[in-house]
This record gives sequence, C-alpha cells and structure tokens, in this order.
Amino acid sequence: IMSGAITLLLERKWGTLRRLLSAPLSRYAVMGGKLAGVMAAGVIQAAILIVAGALLFGVDWGHAPLALAIMVLAFVFAVSGLGMLIAGLARTYAQANALSQILTYSTAALGGAWWPIDIVPRWVERVAMITPAYWAMRGFQDIIVREQGVAAVLPSAAVLVAMGALFLAAGLARFRDAL
Repeated sequence: IMSGAITLLLERKWGTLRRLLSAPLSRYAVMGGKLAGVMAAGVIQAAILIVAGALLFGVDWGHAPLALAIMVLAFVFAVSGLGMLIAGLARTYAQANALSQILTYSTAALGGAWWPIDIVPRWVERVAMITPAYWAMRGFQDIIVREQGVAAVLPSAAVLVAMGALFLAAGLARFRDAL
C-alpha cells in the first residue's frame, strides 16, 4: 500500500504528476484518484490474504464480515495516508522506500503484529498506541479472538480513520509545497 502512494514521487520526478495537475481537474480530484487507486490495491491485497488464510490455513476470521470489512477499509486508509505522508516528506524514491520499510517493520512489531501486546511493559503499550498497527491488531483481535462485531471495532476503526486523515492532510500539504 505504501509503495503505491510512494510512486507519486516517481510521477513527480518524471513530470507526469505536473501534467495531470494541469488537466481541467481539481488538485483534490487528481490526488483523490491516486488515493483511491492505492486503497483499491490495498483492499484487493487484504481480500487475497483473508481468502488464502481461510482456504489454505483454516484461519477463522470470525462471524462478523461487516466488522472485518470495516477494519480492512480503516487500516488500508490509515496506511495509504501514511504512504502519502512519506511521499510528501521524502525527496527521492529510495528515501521513501527506506523510510516506509523502517516504519512498516518497527510499527508492526511495536503495535503487536509480531507478538501479543499483552507481554510488553505498559509504557511500551502506551507508545504503541500511536501506531496504526496497534489499532488494527486491536480491531482484528476483537473480531477473530473475542468474536465481537461491528460495535466493538468502531473505536479502533475510528482511530485508524483519524490517523489516516491526519497523515493524508500532512502528506498532501508537504507534497503540494514540493511541486
């Protein structure tokens, strides 16, 4: 997902983004289209992982498909926004790629995707709360482990959407300044 957002750097470098922005479309329409494409790819990736997990490994994704869909959409939005922020901050594709790798692995570990968040000290859990991975894991665990539904995941999804909006706004502001 982040790689898709980061390709904006290549488009800026090659001049294709400037040409798109000169079309009779608003800046928001162009960037919204880019974000929609990145999000669509992310949702397709998540769907493939969910189906493969269920069919190949017998993963029980819970009994609340709507809650699962909400969490997938919220997480994909947050990560897409983070990718846009990285694209706005980095000057080269190599910088963006390195930064996205560092953030992906460190926040996954910190957020509880590599081990249960319950085994870390309380202060680590508090720090983890600033990562999208923490809220995604919390929501997915509500569905899969705790067998809860939509009402249980709405707080986690709301935090992810807020994070995504914040990342996206900051990224687009930085990207606009770089054009």
